[in-house]
Amino acid sequence: MGIGNELGGLLPGREGQPSDSLPKYERTTYDVVTIGAGYLFMPLGLALALVRMLSTHYKNYRKPVNYSLLFHVFVGGFLQMMGIVVISIFSDNGMDTTTLISGLIFVGLVLLLPASAFARSAAKARFRFSQLANQYVHLITVERVRYTGNLADRTGQSEGDVNRDLLYLQKYGVLDSGLLFHEGADAAPQARAGQAAASPFTPPAGQPSYQQPRTQQLPKSVRCPGCGAQNTVAPGQSTSCDYCGTTIAYS
Repeated sequence: MGIGNELGGLLPGREGQPSDSLPKYERTTYDVVTIGAGYLFMPLGLALALVRMLSTHYKNYRKPVNYSLLFHVFVGGFLQMMGIVVISIFSDNGMDTTTLISGLIFVGLVLLLPASAFARSAAKARFRFSQLANQYVHLITVERVRYTGNLADRTGQSEGDVNRDLLYLQKYGVLDSGLLFHEGADAAPQARAGQAAASPFTPPAGQPSYQQPRTQQLPKSVRCPGCGAQNTVAPGQSTSCDYCGTTIAYS
């Protein structure tokens, strides 16, 4: 369970706990025992490191630590072999010194090359997690995202990964421990975005739309085409002239 010191240079402090106080690795008792076994008896240390990796490597913050355990195990194996060679050189066992040195070089290649690869993997994993942590900090403190589903969509992680990462960052003060997060996704941001993209004349949801009022029509006086007399006609209707009976339409 570890987070790289790179976080110290990338993440601001929270709640009076500067991020540069984060340990390079948070190692459990099991991890310490594994490293000790790696330097004392490499096969046992390797077995313990592999068990640790298989059981915890799905956690983002554990990946750098697991690679680091393997690095120490292989370095420990090399030191053990070098000690054996040195003892053999100074003991009277009849073995040629050149043969011993050649064997030491061979063992060094077999053990130090994997150790170097695991060291690079640990550094890359620390850097990736520091970037992910920065992304969480920006989304939560700047964009005010409080739903783990939205954080998962924005970071490309699963919701379970997000929950574990947030607990870890809160534990070390990178995020405020008092922040509360909700499961699932919040549809409100999408709804607001859709509303902003709509026409400025479109009313918000739940409010009646504005309509241009219609002009009210009133009865009017119309001249009879037959006799020329004035007759009052109601809107949308027709009437017969009071004097000659000619039908007069409202127009």
